[in-house]
Amino acid sequence: MAAFGAAASLKNTILRILQSSRISLVSHSPQILQPVYYEMDRLQKVLLELDETSCSKIRTEVNALDEVIKEAVWEFEDLLESHILHQILPQLESERDNLSFSVDVQSLQHHVDCFVEMVKMMEEEYFIEMGNMAEEEGEPISSRIDFGGINSKMVGLSDEFQNVRDGLLEGKDDSIIGMAGVGKTTLAKHIFEDPSIRSHFDFRAWVKVGRKCEFNGLLRCVLAQVDPNAYRMLAQGDDDDEELVGLLKEKLQDKKCLIVLDDVWEEQAANRLINCLREKNTLGGIQFLLTSRQRKTFKQHGGIRLNLLNKEDSKKLLGEKVFSEDGFPRQLEELVEKIAEKCEGLPLMIVTVAELLSKADNTPEY
Repeated sequence: MAAFGAAASLKNTILRILQSSRISLVSHSPQILQPVYYEMDRLQKVLLELDETSCSKIRTEVNALDEVIKEAVWEFEDLLESHILHQILPQLESERDNLSFSVDVQSLQHHVDCFVEMVKMMEEEYFIEMGNMAEEEGEPISSRIDFGGINSKMVGLSDEFQNVRDGLLEGKDDSIIGMAGVGKTTLAKHIFEDPSIRSHFDFRAWVKVGRKCEFNGLLRCVLAQVDPNAYRMLAQGDDDDEELVGLLKEKLQDKKCLIVLDDVWEEQAANRLINCLREKNTLGGIQFLLTSRQRKTFKQHGGIRLNLLNKEDSKKLLGEKVFSEDGFPRQLEELVEKIAEKCEGLPLMIVTVAELLSKADNTPEY
């Protein structure tokens, strides 16, 4: 959610202004900024409501509105920072040893009032769009089983990687839980492709479950990967669940198979698949690894929760993505630290920002 990150950034900017030991806000300036902070806090709570909605919804309009909100918040933050900077620079020039700066934001009162009112209106529109989301069509099998390869490094997850991998090799299921963009799929991909996992299991199947995937669809996705000859049958689309289960039972008998169910939104179909294959596969060994953003975990399948990256890991990931293995130049260390801080420890946001920066001039001035 880009708007969520923008709101967090503006909150941090306001806090730095209010709490800075070098900035003295004159008159009623603090009272002018506080409503913006409170509105950003409220906005974040509104945006998080999206994770509580039905999993089988098309979110195109909501995502578009998220972008509009993000741009509005960024524009106000730019205005605020420019206003502060334009007051500080003359004081720097007049007194080189100045330890504090007097800042007045009263002239922004009108902008603050308009911005707060606009955000409230967009919040209401956001709620309306969430209520109007249409049901989502199921994805084709080809897109659900497309592993896509590993395109991102793991940072700060070595312990989690080892624990999950070793547990699977010992015959234990597991699940990876966390908010969107925190690195669940990246961790699962590294485990899925690990040499010891590849050699241990006779079959491996990767299924992108998503917001809407029926039990029949899950069966087809797994069967398409453990038995390529099943594609001809799958194209017909008229086989019932029992027939598909029978084909899987025959193929997986006495075999070890790892099934990764990525981005599970609803437990029902996933649990039905797990229970069904376990019942039908008494001699072999089928292990499951699930990833989900839901707060509740699949307790019967273990469960680790991924947290946001700390300061050092955020800097490391940003440096590797922008400057490759060498990391960031020393002259950019302070700037890289500030950029990483703005990303709030969210790996997906760090990678997205890094992709933009990697195409630009790597200079302090830029």
